[in-house]
Amino acid sequence: MRRFEHLKGSEAALSALEELVRAGRRSVAVYRAAERRIDDHRVRAALVQLRRDHRRHVQELSSILAEIGRPVVAWHGIATTGPLFDALREAPSTPETIVDALKQAESELRAVYAQHVERNFVEPLRAALVRHLREEEAHLAWLDGSRWWQRTVA
Repeated sequence: MRRFEHLKGSEAALSALEELVRAGRRSVAVYRAAERRIDDHRVRAALVQLRRDHRRHVQELSSILAEIGRPVVAWHGIATTGPLFDALREAPSTPETIVDALKQAESELRAVYAQHVERNFVEPLRAALVRHLREEEAHLAWLDGSRWWQRTVA
């Protein structure tokens, strides 16, 4: 038996999944852009791990959509424009602008997860969304508590 078959008739759950996939892909792109701007290999490794968490979330949510026969949201890269990406592309980006862009991306993604967790979808979807939300909160806490950007300034 499929775990998410009961979602087939729920447009609310399907649109939530699609929105989360798009937001997750945007976060992956933000992290990838930030990684290119960081020289410190330890910091870059930490950012790579956070990006992999986002990619894992996108893959998990995409697999739910695929299981119920909903086409997986296409990625056209159109979400790689705007202030977050401008801050990461402009030379020179300071460590502070990079961390601010990452915090903004995490805050936006966390807000999308929180909105959908409050909708009380049935299990096991709710459990997946709560788990992802907790990981997004941990990402934001790490960015808030870490002072890596101060170490990258020579």
